[in-house]
Amino acid sequence: MILSVVIPTRDKHALLARTLDALGKQEGVGEPWEVVVVNDGSSDGTARLLAELAGEPGSRLKVVDDGRATGRAGARQRGWRAAAGRWVLFLDDDILAPAGLLAAHLRILRENPRCGTIGRVVTEPALVDAPHFHYLDSRGVAKVKRGFVPARYFVTQNAAVPREALEAVGGFDTRFLGWGLEDMELGFRLEDLAGLRFLAVTEPLPRHAHHHTLAQLLAKKRECGAGSLPLLADRHPGRVREMRLHWVIDAPAGARPPWSVRLARRAAQGWPAACLEALLARWPAARGGPLCPGLYARGMDILMLCAYRQGLARGLTLS
Repeated sequence: MILSVVIPTRDKHALLARTLDALGKQEGVGEPWEVVVVNDGSSDGTARLLAELAGEPGSRLKVVDDGRATGRAGARQRGWRAAAGRWVLFLDDDILAPAGLLAAHLRILRENPRCGTIGRVVTEPALVDAPHFHYLDSRGVAKVKRGFVPARYFVTQNAAVPREALEAVGGFDTRFLGWGLEDMELGFRLEDLAGLRFLAVTEPLPRHAHHHTLAQLLAKKRECGAGSLPLLADRHPGRVREMRLHWVIDAPAGARPPWSVRLARRAAQGWPAACLEALLARWPAARGGPLCPGLYARGMDILMLCAYRQGLARGLTLS
């Protein structure tokens, strides 16, 4: 088996159906491959959909469903453990893959056996109704023009790694129960312990078919600050400054932060952050994206850090 596509899902029946339909139209893979879907405690008809699709003649779908809800890291861990492919491609359940996506990943992986791949994703155009979508589509691997991609950009909505590398580091840290950073943490260990480097897959571009408002995005960042961020800092203290998270959290056993950092943290929890959020929520946009895109992006960078700090300070845990 050349490739296993691992998809965790929970209560996204309609989006998952679109994701699996797009995967059924892949071209150019050439060797046997499979799709492994982990049903992470869904209650919306997902189990019935997966049973129907898995029962179709010639189906390449493998379903992992034991009734548990283990969270994003745990679901992906169960998925790759059940996979048989030489390489494991992680996708989310709301990603619509163009026909040549799997072949594009495999082409790079075959030519670079000691590497993983991180692919770009853009928002479904019909869902883009605010400037923050343009900001999100320009982050991470989208900023890399050539060469290796930093491990901090490892995001499992469209990324592939050799199975042997996952086995070498033990896969995901299943203590990450909430939203965010479980994939970045794995990327750090794949680089540091397995010697894996990452290359970008720039084309074709999958579409992210899930809408969220700026307020919903910030709520997720606060959830991440409350739960996942302290775990990441504890496991990888040397990476805190690399990610500019020293503005938010101290590395374990680190020195007392300077006055500028302490002042920024207070501002993140008070009226300056609230004013910045209000400003960015009303930022003017043109057809091609926000006006003054560089200034808008800088403001969004700061707002994301503010949300992390708010979650960390309040100990906020969202369902």
